[in-house]
Amino acid sequence: MKMMLSGLVMFSLVLAVPAQAAQAQPSSAVKAGDQKQVEQAIEKQQATLKQLQGDVSREENRSHEADAKLKQQDQTIADLQQQLKALQGASTDAGHPAKGG
Repeated sequence: MKMMLSGLVMFSLVLAVPAQAAQAQPSSAVKAGDQKQVEQAIEKQQATLKQLQGDVSREENRSHEADAKLKQQDQTIADLQQQLKALQGASTDAGHPAKGG
């Protein structure tokens, strides 16, 4: 799971760094039409980045919820095992009364 999240973060950085570089260094040789295309490409990459960040956030939330559910189930299993041992101990005591000497 962490590998997938790391991969998404790295992918996001790969998208973001060129976009920032394109914004930071506009060339005077770039025509107005080309500039508009670059800006549209940047906006598209930023939208993709936001979508990926949202996907990562939702996946992290699902992971935390699943973890909490598993912990609750583990606790329930432990409680039931404890109750079972108590019942088995009570039935063993009831089935073998103490002998008087």
